[in-house]
Amino acid sequence: MSQPPINPSKLRPPMPPVAAIARPALLQRLHDGAARGCLLSLLSAPLGYGKSTLLAQYAASLGSPWAWLRCDAGDNQPLRLLTHLLQALQLPIPDRKLSPADEPQLWARILADLEQHRDGLTLFLDDLHLLRARPACRYLDELLHFAPPGLHLVAAGRGLPALAFSHLRRDQRLQLLEAADLALDNAQINELAAARGLSLDSDTVYLLRAGSEGWISGVLFGLAAYAEQQPNLRAIARQASTYIADFLTEEVLRGLSPALLTFLERTSVVRSFAPELAALLGGQGETLELLRRLQRDDLFLQHSGDQRLGYRYHPALRRACYHRLRQRDPDGLLRLHRQAADWLLEQRCYSEAIYQLGRARDYNALLAAVDQHSFDLLREGRVDALVEFLGDIPGQSADHFTLAITEASTVIATNDIQSARACLLRLQRLLRQQEAPLHRPERAHQTLAFLRSRLAVLGGNLGHGIQLVGNALQRFPQRNAASAVLLFNRASCQFALGRLGEAWHDANLALGELEALNFRGYTNSVHLLLGQIELARGQAPQAAQRFLALDQALPSNAPRSFYDLYQHLGIGLALQQQNRLEQAAQRFGQAEVIALDVIHCAALPWVFHHQACLLAARDELPAARAAWDEARRLARQFQLFALYRLAGAWRARLAVREHDEDFILAWLQEWHWCRRHYGVELQPEEWLAYAWVQRHLGQHAIAARIVANLHGLADSEDNHLLQLDLHLLDATLQQDQGARDGLRDSLEQALQLAIAHGLSQLLHHEGRALHEALRQLVDPQQRRQHNLPPLPPREQLQPLLRELFGAAGEPQPLLEALTRREQDVLRRMARGQSNQQIAEGLFISLSTVKTHINNLFRKLDVSDREAALQAARALKLLD
Repeated sequence: MSQPPINPSKLRPPMPPVAAIARPALLQRLHDGAARGCLLSLLSAPLGYGKSTLLAQYAASLGSPWAWLRCDAGDNQPLRLLTHLLQALQLPIPDRKLSPADEPQLWARILADLEQHRDGLTLFLDDLHLLRARPACRYLDELLHFAPPGLHLVAAGRGLPALAFSHLRRDQRLQLLEAADLALDNAQINELAAARGLSLDSDTVYLLRAGSEGWISGVLFGLAAYAEQQPNLRAIARQASTYIADFLTEEVLRGLSPALLTFLERTSVVRSFAPELAALLGGQGETLELLRRLQRDDLFLQHSGDQRLGYRYHPALRRACYHRLRQRDPDGLLRLHRQAADWLLEQRCYSEAIYQLGRARDYNALLAAVDQHSFDLLREGRVDALVEFLGDIPGQSADHFTLAITEASTVIATNDIQSARACLLRLQRLLRQQEAPLHRPERAHQTLAFLRSRLAVLGGNLGHGIQLVGNALQRFPQRNAASAVLLFNRASCQFALGRLGEAWHDANLALGELEALNFRGYTNSVHLLLGQIELARGQAPQAAQRFLALDQALPSNAPRSFYDLYQHLGIGLALQQQNRLEQAAQRFGQAEVIALDVIHCAALPWVFHHQACLLAARDELPAARAAWDEARRLARQFQLFALYRLAGAWRARLAVREHDEDFILAWLQEWHWCRRHYGVELQPEEWLAYAWVQRHLGQHAIAARIVANLHGLADSEDNHLLQLDLHLLDATLQQDQGARDGLRDSLEQALQLAIAHGLSQLLHHEGRALHEALRQLVDPQQRRQHNLPPLPPREQLQPLLRELFGAAGEPQPLLEALTRREQDVLRRMARGQSNQQIAEGLFISLSTVKTHINNLFRKLDVSDREAALQAARALKLLD
């Protein structure tokens, strides 16, 4: 046998893309992995996630030797693999004919060279998924089991390689970066656009990210479409879909077997599916084998997070396959939709079933199903599916009363003011035409009332909203889902006005009624309101437990539905109040992803507002300013004027800190307009911001009067968060006037309040300016000098005053503590024991072990064993 020819293109990184962007966070993860002794850093993601580019950037950043090998199918012949490895390591290849008998000698030469690089060598293996044959893989398996010191393997491929690397998970020598890690966020999309000479507005960024789920190739095709179609967002989406479909056809679909391609096309008619549904649609007798092949080759098959419909395709692949099927067999496509609908109705998956009926254009069956299952639709909590199928229904169905009620229910969730007004007018017309069912007239009138009251909540006409609900409940006292929503709307108005007691009462009644009706999803928004009341009253542990209870049903790595946004916001707020700001930022980031996925929802500005509050707490003022400005822009676009005013109040406080006189002047004009229209019924945050502005303008007497008035509200409602803010403002006023005793008294009240109720916001926002005064106040000698009572131990104060004590880098406790049995399981996991070994060692069942491990994943906010052990060591939960 002659010497295999050397392909030099396999031995160098790819040329960098035009206008590529840096990925510093990912590069740092690779560097950190090498520093802590990882043998294998593996990038596992489908085509087009920038794996090779990231590897090339990492190679360029190294200051130590490295070698590169891009694998291909030919490397499944061991001799070809070894000769290319020799060439990559710049080792001589024998100048004679080679045969399989030479493989041991060549491999020994490679190992001997690797042993010489004790100071460090990085070996890059790109496209590792193409290496499948056991004779070739056994060499790399040996390297993974008996690696020389100093070697770091960095590999990339689609799916997990056909190598034996489980022991690396056990020994914490594996670092895995997957599609979610490589996906682009908003800032990176903007950076990528700027590198290509494009300037995107925020709406275009959201469109590109939502349509691609951060898939880099999808974003790039979107940018290409934007360069041609701007600023028409619909045209951009259509053109980008065409480009992506062509790309996937060329790079993925053409290489598939006819059986697998047919399976992909036929199952693309549903957004998520179970294996049984896939077998029905795909017409294949080997469905499970086809699914395994899709997972092995990482062909954009993902877990959906739905217990009944557990699989989904990446939207880009689903759209491409769906388009192919529609072009080739449009009638067959309609039949598949109807087949799917029938199966889904049998399985009681009503939202997805009705979506399929709409796609099948069987509108009579659709309207009949809505009539029969409208209550089930609402209980499922799949508002995204409801919005989707409503968009597919022809205009003449607008006269269908049950459908109008159903659409009104989606409005309550999405906060779409424009749709809410359209629903309101439609229902009023149907009532005038006596289209409403005569046996349920109260349902129509209650729906009108909760639509009108929701518009009042979102529009900021809070007193009017309370009045509307009171009138409706008096006229139509029947207890049902609509009356529960009315109570929730009134509670929302009361909470916005600072009336926590009344808000708590109504929200609890609403929650009880909705839970009795077995509603899912929508109750998360009620829980968020109740949790915010608990946080305002300094009951962070109760609020945290409330939100964690919502989080326990799904694994931590499952994609979330629309309503899960509320629990992420809630957990983020609880973490922020406990001064665990990094973890709070992660939760808010997850909420942002959900809000972007449901492009019809107006939840995004709320997420940005909470992110801005967090950024300001971290003293990242430019980022906070940008987030509040974007929240206000979107809130104005969606006509969410209550949020617009709330975010404006916080933005005005930031403007005071930054001496931004232009913004302060513009905000004052808005504030006086609201004061004229709503009288005293403004949000406490608006009054507080006005007081800070008056203090900034030198009107200390006005600011002091507002503080006194707000103290009355805060004291009567046990609103400890507001009390803390007021003490800090009063301390600042005392400091301005040089009143040291008054400054100390106000700060002492703030400190005692924070200690009593676990409030960690003392040194956030305006409190940073009081850093030195607070430092003196906690000094034991100073406290004795001024006859102040001693403070609790430093360990109790540290979470509240982390910035003061300089312990920001210390590990933070878990939001929910581990049980003793979970600690036992964690320790055995750290020893590398399997689930069966843990069960035998602890004398418990295998299913109980799995339950404990799932609880560990949830509490540590991870998705696999390796990440759990890393998190546990970072938190010092393991020796």
